Amino acid sequence: MKKIIVFFILILGFQFMKAQSFQKTGRYKAVTEIKENGAEQLTCIVNLIRLGGISENVFTFEVKDSELFEDIFITTLENPGLEGISEVIKMEVEYLACCAEVDSYYFMVNDKNELIKLPHLTNVYCDNSNTDSQYTFPSQEYGIDGNILETETLYKETSEIKYVNLKQSFTWNDNKVTTPKNTAITSN
Repeated sequence: MKKIIVFFILILGFQFMKAQSFQKTGRYKAVTEIKENGAEQLTCIVNLIRLGGISENVFTFEVKDSELFEDIFITTLENPGLEGISEVIKMEVEYLACCAEVDSYYFMVNDKNELIKLPHLTNVYCDNSNTDSQYTFPSQEYGIDGNILETETLYKETSEIKYVNLKQSFTWNDNKVTTPKNTAITSN
């Protein structure tokens, strides 16, 4: 059962990466640290590290369930089509039980090498899962100039995209993310 879920995630992840244009990177890595806190369960801390020259810790968080924690995947999208943003880092944290749960953290890197964090997204993949949520940027398919879109993709049984729904839109203007009022749009 666990192997089937992992295989399904890999198929969706491959299709997701292909559609989103995020690529594996060697510029960042996740470093985990286990801390004993006196309780029965250990605390797992994850640090997102920027590599090169002097390594720098750019984000830290606590794993929500160290017993179900499985893996971390880091990809980047270069030139996302937003003024002043050179790349977007996506860090996916995977937890496995009867279904897989993936928390996705997105960070936009500005011209000053500072990170702008977007709200994290969570996807749950079970045997019959055929949707996932992600952010879509202007340089990507379904992207809109000056906007960061939170979209939900529905897949056909063949892992092809059936359609994409807009869940929320964020406007990138004057180096700030704002949430305008909008109406939902659907493509394909």
